[in-house]
Amino acid sequence: MGRENKREAIAALHREQIMRAAETLFSEKGFDMTTIEDISKASEYSRRTIYAYYENKDDILHHIIEKGLLLLKDEIESAIQGSTVQGSEEFVVKYKEICLAMIRYQTECPHSLDNVIKAKPETLNLENVSDTVKHIFNLGTEINELLAAFVENGKKNHIVRQEVVPMMTVYILWSSMTSFITLAQTKGNFIGKQFDISEEDFYEYGFKQIINSILEVRI
Repeated sequence: MGRENKREAIAALHREQIMRAAETLFSEKGFDMTTIEDISKASEYSRRTIYAYYENKDDILHHIIEKGLLLLKDEIESAIQGSTVQGSEEFVVKYKEICLAMIRYQTECPHSLDNVIKAKPETLNLENVSDTVKHIFNLGTEINELLAAFVENGKKNHIVRQEVVPMMTVYILWSSMTSFITLAQTKGNFIGKQFDISEEDFYEYGFKQIINSILEVRI
């Protein structure tokens, strides 16, 4: 590894450790109540070092959001990669992989998801935001386009109903999935006991209900 690459790797490690400490604090205290001093103590980096890597607390949060979306995009790409969907069985398999990616994103990157849900794109002036925020916006657009292309492919193969509008459907599916995952995470054990089913079975049932809303033939 060259000297420059080694320096970049060390800097990336420092940024990651600061970000992890901040994430933990945001979960424990909330974003508003967390200070740079708190992050300094938790990460064992000086305030000066933190400001060498991040502009402010908001910048740390933006990088947390960006990291989560990068992971989600990679997993969705992996889920739908390969040849185009030819049959309903293959479409459903890929859909289930997307669902698993969403569960991991919501479980492992809660601050990323929470801020994506709260974001109001129409209020953003991309000329006056950081490169990280621009990248977050672009990642969201790219993820939506991946999912819309997946739905469109399902339409072409008469798996998805012809009246379905792909991009509008993506917004609705996203909302349905995140709401359902939240329900499963907070009340899954209670519901499982009530209906004598496992957590996995509950997820399976819920995700089927969501995708059945757009399929030509229900599964």
